[in-house]
Amino acid sequence: MLEGGRLLPVSQTALRFHSRVAYEPDYAGAADQAQEGERLAKAIGDKAVLFHAHHGVIVAGESVARAFDDLYYLERASQLQLVAQSTGGELRVISDNVAERYVSDARPNNLKKQAIIHFAALKRVLDHEEPEYAQ
Repeated sequence: MLEGGRLLPVSQTALRFHSRVAYEPDYAGAADQAQEGERLAKAIGDKAVLFHAHHGVIVAGESVARAFDDLYYLERASQLQLVAQSTGGELRVISDNVAERYVSDARPNNLKKQAIIHFAALKRVLDHEEPEYAQ
């Protein structure tokens, strides 16, 4: 909702989205027509996240685990940035070099592995606390 609003690389959590976010500045109403869906699909392109002005966020992924993990951490990264911005202080941006290393699949604990572990842990909690979900 902010003019020019962007998720900035100002926290480790935000680094997860380095080069993986698209922005759609034009809100054209509810996405209840095929043309609007096609427009949004074109807007997200090969990215995992689309910030859609006046609407919200759309997250896609190669698996449910990865899409959920992205959505989960996107909310946290956005909260961190909003809280930091509310201080009125200048944000300290993390360099592209550091961000690229952080999102690299070559890291031993890369983001794909983290997503699988995170989702499996959430399913174990759900199995324990709400086992009827699986029926």
